[in-house]
Amino acid sequence: MMDADEARALVDGSNAQDADDRTARLVELSEMTPSEGLVGFEGRVAELLFEDVKATWIYGCFTSTVLTAAAFCIQQLAGSIRFLRDDPHLPEETSSLEGVARLAVDRGIIDVSLQSQLVQLHDRVMYYGRAGLHEASRELDHHLLDAATFAEAEHPLLVDARLALVCAIAVVHRAP
Repeated sequence: MMDADEARALVDGSNAQDADDRTARLVELSEMTPSEGLVGFEGRVAELLFEDVKATWIYGCFTSTVLTAAAFCIQQLAGSIRFLRDDPHLPEETSSLEGVARLAVDRGIIDVSLQSQLVQLHDRVMYYGRAGLHEASRELDHHLLDAATFAEAEHPLLVDARLALVCAIAVVHRAP
């Protein structure tokens, strides 16, 4: 069993080792975040998720960045859709980022360029969030291998996390 002093030493060592990478990611986040165009958050859940997106990015929890950013984008876009006039053809709820992005484009909330990025994020979420019950899915392995083949210097998971971060920022910082 680990005592508090041992745990503190491990945490301090990890913090010192990762400080440069975290600093670089914080600077990158700051550069990616526009100073204007903040739409605001569509509810407390969206606000909490956006803070988690930023934290997972800074601390290098990239799979969490992908999954949390997708959840944030769903909440944020759904909130924007709720502010429009009632539409009896809308489903009661959704957990599909691809679907809510399509609805948001149809209603003029986002443009097709952002929709395209959100569909890419949706695909990434499917790689990380789906599990076969009879056999392990090889989709993630193929995605990571393909991405490593085409990416020059960055790990594919970092690339996926950056896409997720870009999407989350674009959804909350868009022209109203």
